[in-house]
Amino acid sequence: MSQTATLFLFVKGTAESPVEKLVADAQCAAALDTLEKIRTLPEIGGIVVATRSDDFAAQARARGALVENDPIDEEFHWGKCLAALVRKHRAALPLYIGGGSGILLSVDDWRAIVQQVDAEPNTVVANNFFSCDFAAWSPGDALEKIEPPPVDNDLAYRLGDHAGLRVIPLPRNAATQLDIDTPTDLLTTALCPAVGAHLRAFLNAAPLDRTRLDQVRQVLGNRDASALITGRVSASLALFLERTTRCQWRIFSEERGMRASGRVARGEAQSLLGYYLANVGAREFFATLARLADAAIIDTRVLFAHRRLDPSASDRFNSDLLRAEEIVDPFLRELTLAARQAPIPILLGGHSIVSGGMYALTENPLAQSAPIVV
Repeated sequence: MSQTATLFLFVKGTAESPVEKLVADAQCAAALDTLEKIRTLPEIGGIVVATRSDDFAAQARARGALVENDPIDEEFHWGKCLAALVRKHRAALPLYIGGGSGILLSVDDWRAIVQQVDAEPNTVVANNFFSCDFAAWSPGDALEKIEPPPVDNDLAYRLGDHAGLRVIPLPRNAATQLDIDTPTDLLTTALCPAVGAHLRAFLNAAPLDRTRLDQVRQVLGNRDASALITGRVSASLALFLERTTRCQWRIFSEERGMRASGRVARGEAQSLLGYYLANVGAREFFATLARLADAAIIDTRVLFAHRRLDPSASDRFNSDLLRAEEIVDPFLRELTLAARQAPIPILLGGHSIVSGGMYALTENPLAQSAPIVV
């Protein structure tokens, strides 16, 4: 290699509610697995960890990382923080990884990503163009040509469209698309044999109920059944489902790239299902879905964006777990209760449930489901 890469691993590690802590702790466990894999690579010249967790910071230092603590009393802006760190450490080839992403990639996978960017300057290799969770790019100072995005989803999009880098998206599968961002992601992640030791130990002890997940998986393997998936569903996932599942499919794909394009920020996101939900109410909404399919997987963030609703992380995550009684927002509480009482199994989540989560669901047979304590 002509130049080594600098890893920038971001792990928040803190939480404001028990359900948020569940996800934050899983991200820390996943990040430890990633750190232990990547630090063995000679292609990595330096490791920088950004975190607000003192405990994770100590574990990262023990594994040879330089830790940059985020000040808890200041409002965090992801893009400005990344740009400042890339600048400070003079990274010519940065490799950014969000704490819950890339958890199934092998050492050789990470090596190949870094080597490709090194061999092809003025490129960015990312897991997803519109919803980036990890990426490597060169030159590092391309970040100076873009408006720093508030969250990592927009990174590859802005480096491509605004900084002029050639975007090389990775093949779509569970390894590249799975990201721990919600409690539902913990369930789908647990299905994957390649999960690292730290994360596997956490998942085996996590207090989550996988009953509905297994019911959905039974539908996916039933030739006489049908499943419905809604939200930011890619065409590549639709083709993958057609090749790998036995059931019939109904797919409502809406608002792909709604954050990266700025439609959410401008209040422009719209959803056909969102209009229907507003017209008939939550109970009739799920009753209709039950007439159409034997199971449903729903990216609820599109429905939120349609309503210009920005619920707290606690409300979002409790909705994903169908814990209606724990939700403050009245609309989201009603929607969640109706989903729980629906006559078919319903999975709620964010983008990952209709992306990496679906790959995990279909790539791993039901018999291989990892045990999760209820």
